[in-house]
Amino acid sequence: MSFASMSAWQALLLMAGAGLAAWALFRMKVRPPKIQVPTLLLWRRVFDQVREMTWWERVRRVVSMAATILIAVVLALAVTRPGPSTGATTQGRTLIVLDSSWSMAARTGNGETRWRRAVRQARAVAAGAGGDVALATTAEGLVEGPTSDIALIETALDRLSPAGGEDGAWPRVPGTDHVHFITDGASPRALDDGVSVHSVFEPAPNVAILAFGARAATAGAAAGEAYVQVANYASMPQPVTLSVTRGSTVVSSQKIDMAAGEAISTIVPLPPQGGARLLARVEAPTDSLPEDNEAVAWIHGAEIVPVTIVSPDPTALERVLRVDPSIRITVARPEIYQPPTEGIVVFDRWLPAEPPGRPALVIAPPASNWLGTRGEEERTARWLASSPHAVLSGVDPLTIDVKRVAGFSGDTLTAIARTERGTPLISVQDQRDRRLVLWSFAVADTNLANAPGFPVLLGNSIEWLARPYYGGVRKPGLVTLPPSTSRVVSPTGEQVPIVRAGSSAVVRLRSPGLYLVDAAGSRGVVGVNVGDPDVSNLSRSALGEGEATAVAAGGAGRPWWMWAIGLGFLLVAAEWWTWQRRVTV
Repeated sequence: MSFASMSAWQALLLMAGAGLAAWALFRMKVRPPKIQVPTLLLWRRVFDQVREMTWWERVRRVVSMAATILIAVVLALAVTRPGPSTGATTQGRTLIVLDSSWSMAARTGNGETRWRRAVRQARAVAAGAGGDVALATTAEGLVEGPTSDIALIETALDRLSPAGGEDGAWPRVPGTDHVHFITDGASPRALDDGVSVHSVFEPAPNVAILAFGARAATAGAAAGEAYVQVANYASMPQPVTLSVTRGSTVVSSQKIDMAAGEAISTIVPLPPQGGARLLARVEAPTDSLPEDNEAVAWIHGAEIVPVTIVSPDPTALERVLRVDPSIRITVARPEIYQPPTEGIVVFDRWLPAEPPGRPALVIAPPASNWLGTRGEEERTARWLASSPHAVLSGVDPLTIDVKRVAGFSGDTLTAIARTERGTPLISVQDQRDRRLVLWSFAVADTNLANAPGFPVLLGNSIEWLARPYYGGVRKPGLVTLPPSTSRVVSPTGEQVPIVRAGSSAVVRLRSPGLYLVDAAGSRGVVGVNVGDPDVSNLSRSALGEGEATAVAAGGAGRPWWMWAIGLGFLLVAAEWWTWQRRVTV
């Protein structure tokens, strides 16, 4: 046993002193008060009576004294913070690194998780360290310390949980003398020399969804479809139930007999109607990791987008947009324009006096105070330079002739397409309070109405404004989002902290599910799934024989001093209750 706050002889001396002080206080005689009475006649009769004492009356003073001493000793134990010893006490700074891969959440044979076992080992290592201790994980880096207060390390361990981090950098603390890495070996890592590896690996059966994706109905197709891949990482065959839900409707449920180690893929037809949210779930008799039993997907483009067109002549724009059934169009003349409260707005050759509160596509605008500076007009322009951007994806500039263009420039406008003379043709603005696409030319001043690039360019602009695409489903970890990101909501409805890094917004998505991203009025979705062969195959480990010290199964791993505090309060309550009823003295 080791003591976190002092050496062993100091801890024993403190406990002995506390017990001796409690004994001395208990033995102190309280001087009885003096009371004058008119006669001692009645009192003599009481004192002269001979009554045989019961066994409890003979020993209850001794019991009370023992309880008092025990209360003092256990409170002294709480101060010294004892814990199980890991061997010889180390000197110098110690770094404890916990592998936070999702496989660490797997349940072991005795019911505890690998993570629970790793936390218990981390407590033991911290208690045996003779100097400062630092705590880190492979997902979050340094989370506590370096500190000599082991209570801070134990508190940090209580709030940690698996959060992915397979691709995270190895945490480092300057001046570290000893490094302990606690892992199950699911994700192989290159470690420095001298790192002590503790293995919490224990083979476990598991069933997981390895891949899940969906696509909406394409032209000529009646409905969309979903793709699901399921694996049985168990040593025996077992029946697996796979269900797929769209919105709140179960569209498919099937029972599959899977052999040991078998992986299957299946296509699930989707009904033409329903929400954009998809959920796949598997159930099996033997399964050790619940986190990879569910997977989410988002049908991009399935949600309806309200589009308000403000134009003196919206014919060309309206004709193209009405082809898309996922767009609901509202047409308004400039003189009766009212700012919309949903969707996006298209301003064609006209702008309001104030910037819109919604994402906007601006086409050939007049001079404006809030948009930027209007440049000189260029005639017979040639589309020459383009930057990689989602708005220009699939657009062939060689098919587009621009007869007249007047570019706009501003501090927040970014030109993504220019003429050979440098005039901005298409610009974007991606700020926290504004998100827009600017076409510096009118549709009538080009051949766009008859060019194949027109519906592509218009569709890309609408998609980028209303339904930004953030790369589909990914693993838990850091995600870089556009600077216009104002809010990220987790699957449980909580807001995710956003860190501004230059012109980007960075968030850490920890748990699986669909995350809602608000960006200056637009709304996108990022999906996070856990299932992966490196995570879900719980029967293997990258740790070779002799590379790590096995961590034995055990209890909850709570520090002893916490139990000492609880026992002390329990004894105080018992002593008080029995004293009130004259059971003890």
